[in-house]
Amino acid sequence: MAVPTDEPSVYGALLRSALEAIAQTVDEMSEADLDTHLIETASSATQLANHVVGAVRGYALGVGCALDVERDRAAEFGARGVPASELSSALRLLADDIDAAMAAVDPAVFNEVTVPEQSLFGAAPTRELSRREALVSSIRHAGEHLGHLQLTRDILDAR
Repeated sequence: MAVPTDEPSVYGALLRSALEAIAQTVDEMSEADLDTHLIETASSATQLANHVVGAVRGYALGVGCALDVERDRAAEFGARGVPASELSSALRLLADDIDAAMAAVDPAVFNEVTVPEQSLFGAAPTRELSRREALVSSIRHAGEHLGHLQLTRDILDAR
C-alpha cells in the first residue's frame, strides 16, 4: 500500500488506522466485558466505541469536511448490550465513509474557520475552529479512546 502524501489521504489513513484498532480491540472482548464499567464513573467499552463513532463522524465528517451529519452524544454514552460485531462494523463503515469523504473533499475547505453546531462539538461549549483543527482533533480523540479501550480490555483480561 502506498504511503499517502496529500492532506486528505493522510487524515483518512490515520483515522482508518485508529478506527480499525478500536474495532479489533472490541472484537477481542467478550460481550459481558463490553458492558463492564471498571469503576462506577468510567464508560464501558461499548459506550467508548459508540462514542468514537459519533464523535469522529461529527468532527471529521461534519465539522472537518463540512458534511451534513447528525450526532446524539447522550445516546453514545447510553449504549448497552450492543454486540461486538455491530460495534466493529460501525467503526469500519465509518472508516469507509471517511475514505469516501477524503477522496471527494477539496482540501481548501480545511482552511475555513467555523463555529460548529453544539451537537457536533460535544460537551464543551462550542468555539471557533478551523476545519483542519477538527480533523486533527478527531484523530487525537480516537487515539485517546483507543488507549482507554485497550487498557479496559487488559484490566478485564487480568481479572
